[in-house]
Amino acid sequence: MKTATEILDAYERLGWKNNDPMAQMLQLRRDAPAALADLVRQALDRPPKHATFIDAALDLMDDTAYVATVREVWRRGADSELARGILDSAAVQHPEAFAPEWERLLTAVQDDDGGPEYAADLAWRALDDATLHGWLRRLDEDLSEGGPGHARAVALLRSRRPQAVYAAWRRLFPEAGPDAASWLHQAGYTEHEGALRALHGEQPLHIGFSDAQRKSMLAQQPAWRREVQRAHPTWNPESTDGVQARMGGTSAGRCGLCHGPLHRLLAIQDPAAAGIDSPSAIEFATCLSCQGWETDGALLFRHAEDGAPQTHPSQERDAPLTPDFVANPLQDADVTLFKAPARWHWQDWGESNGRQNLSRVGGAPSWVQSADYPACPDCGKDMPLAMQLDSGLPQAEGGEWLWGSGGCNYTFWCAACRVSGHLWQCT
Repeated sequence: MKTATEILDAYERLGWKNNDPMAQMLQLRRDAPAALADLVRQALDRPPKHATFIDAALDLMDDTAYVATVREVWRRGADSELARGILDSAAVQHPEAFAPEWERLLTAVQDDDGGPEYAADLAWRALDDATLHGWLRRLDEDLSEGGPGHARAVALLRSRRPQAVYAAWRRLFPEAGPDAASWLHQAGYTEHEGALRALHGEQPLHIGFSDAQRKSMLAQQPAWRREVQRAHPTWNPESTDGVQARMGGTSAGRCGLCHGPLHRLLAIQDPAAAGIDSPSAIEFATCLSCQGWETDGALLFRHAEDGAPQTHPSQERDAPLTPDFVANPLQDADVTLFKAPARWHWQDWGESNGRQNLSRVGGAPSWVQSADYPACPDCGKDMPLAMQLDSGLPQAEGGEWLWGSGGCNYTFWCAACRVSGHLWQCT
């Protein structure tokens, strides 16, 4: 086993040529897991470029070591690309690291010289009550772009405290319009009759895939990624408790566009246990052949009392279209929905980089692009997120399903109208 110092020495001399720092880091984790923190701290003093093995080490550190590391980086300042990346991860996974120096973070956001922002939009959800109320009293300051009050108002808008969100939003956007709605969507809310309604929850349940699914998903992955995923808490439940669900196969419904069978995404017998507002079972399904290819927006479905989906009348065609390809369904399997540690309640799509499991029910969406909550075609209200599925899902005939070029799919649910909608984003 190479020590942390030896791993970094070899990387400085050789880079990735005739050298495998990822394998060396994973060996270090197997033999001395506490040494991952030392590896990251030493790397901060001699910042390596393109060192994805440091990103992986950060992901695999235990929570205590991770918290200590990000607090140390915040204390000493972001003096390198690596340090800025660590603070970006902290904004997602442990925003409390920035407390109590919220004014310092605000100054970094306002830096006109292209200073680091540390993914600050996600950090503000950890604002303490005293700071939040103090900033609310200062909302009358200059709100022009770059003005002293603008960044503070944006921080309050992203605070996940409805009262503060609404006050900041109304100050930033006194007139209704597309920009106003878009900013509110990005904050995870929508307005209805003068009040805010949350468009996502705070506690996701990750999808624990079956052994057969995991075997297929890992078969074509490099050895290092297989090991990372086997160790990562978003892939592996801590206990056998969880909500049972069924993934894959075909549904009894048919696509209103191509008239082919629907492809089951997830069927849950007890959706309330998974945080989905439905008194009875629910089956989410879509047409993989048409969604995103034959529609500009979401593919929409109405659900019967037993949860079965049928194409929404607004997307029903008398004559079927012929899709460019006919997709195979996802692999049929029993899955378990489980609670990952709190550090993984929020996840960033770009930061996950294949290491983290982004397939989850509930919680905050990991947008690939901007927030996009479709309106229910029956009541017109924006639909909250029900779940998201990452790419790389195994298919029934042995392939893997990619959303577009490898993005993420989002499923939305209007409980009042029993309507679901599905759309995907990719780069």
